[in-house]
Amino acid sequence: MLRGFYNAASGMAAQQRKTDMLNNNIANANTPGYKSDQSAIRTFPEQLLHAENAGRGPHTIGALGTGVYMQDQAPSFTPGELQETNAPADAALLQAEVPDENGAVLFTVQGEEGTAYTRNGNWTVDAEGFLTTADGQYILNNEGAPVETGNESFQITGNGTVLLENGGEAGQLGVAYAPDTNDLVKTEAGMFEAEEELGAAADNENIRYQIKQGFLEQSNTDSTQAMTELMEAYRMFESNQKVMQTYDRSMEKAVNEVGRLG
Repeated sequence: MLRGFYNAASGMAAQQRKTDMLNNNIANANTPGYKSDQSAIRTFPEQLLHAENAGRGPHTIGALGTGVYMQDQAPSFTPGELQETNAPADAALLQAEVPDENGAVLFTVQGEEGTAYTRNGNWTVDAEGFLTTADGQYILNNEGAPVETGNESFQITGNGTVLLENGGEAGQLGVAYAPDTNDLVKTEAGMFEAEEELGAAADNENIRYQIKQGFLEQSNTDSTQAMTELMEAYRMFESNQKVMQTYDRSMEKAVNEVGRLG
């Protein structure tokens, strides 16, 4: 009977993790460039039970489930819809062609612990004239230096070259390529980090991308689907909770009534 407790508890834990993931996706449904997390509920390997009776030898009873778990979360890099903002500091990164099935291109940002990556192009120009994220992190060019525009009177070409008001250039926006997005780690700020610094997309002739100024890539979260999955997760959590309550009452009866002597 204790195995039933463990199975129900593992189901509750898995659905709780899924609920947290879906709530985070829904909360970021309006965050530009946000990539929704996905996962799946999987079962632990089953155990095959055997019994051994005197004189008869071992015989098979059947399979025993050992609970479920939620696989590690992985972001989906399907593109979000484009929204035109006409704001000069906004930029959308359009991915046309990459050599790897799970590959993706991302903007490079100066994070707190090194280079970080994002698809959020909702930027601004700070008081010192540098292009930054909404959180104040510097946007980097293809040489790894912060992009200094001076003001918002600048243009971004399709390949990411920043043309200044005085006719000069602030370099080309840094665009990195991740061969496998499953290796990226999403941070609390919605950025991504990599174990090793990613290579420049411009150095790979098999990668095609375009940058559109005055546009933003919206979150790829499907709010309707996420809400449906959230309600299903709630119901599954409650079902496992009821199973645990049933086991608890059975254990109580076994201890207080069946186990009573006399």
